[in-house]
Amino acid sequence: MAPNSAAHQPWSLKMTVPLEPGIVCNNIEAMLEFYTGVLGLKLVGDAKTTPELSARFGATPHGYRIVRLQTPYGERIKLVQPNQDAPTPQPVPGWVYERHGLAYLTFVIAEMQDVVKRLKAHGVRLLSDEPVEVRPGVFALYSLDPEGNYLEFVEYSDPSAYRPDLFEWR
Repeated sequence: MAPNSAAHQPWSLKMTVPLEPGIVCNNIEAMLEFYTGVLGLKLVGDAKTTPELSARFGATPHGYRIVRLQTPYGERIKLVQPNQDAPTPQPVPGWVYERHGLAYLTFVIAEMQDVVKRLKAHGVRLLSDEPVEVRPGVFALYSLDPEGNYLEFVEYSDPSAYRPDLFEWR
């Protein structure tokens, strides 16, 4: 399907807020420290769900804790830890695109060098020593969070060229 064909689709989801990916964790405290303390996301919610309710909608029969974090731009990431039976950690493949399914989260950022310095200062594993210019004016870097989830950081010299839909009103 061509990128501009979305305008001709007969039906589309009527989203009311931005997409919120969820990461199932084994150690929610370590993940919370990384996402808030290292990346600077804001804790906006921390709740527990009973086994009865979580079983009813197919999440887990044991209940869980869910923490909601918000980026400075307004997107949210959910960290979830089941009350029992920790999920089996998946092996971290040597290459990002060897992972099947949801493989990584992308943070479109400014000031890439500041982010790189901060990640290095906190001992975060980077897949390359420095950001790579993947296209003219587009720099990217992959890293891993504490549980082996890939994170991509991308800096565009002109974000409005990448996402004109977000800048049309300005």
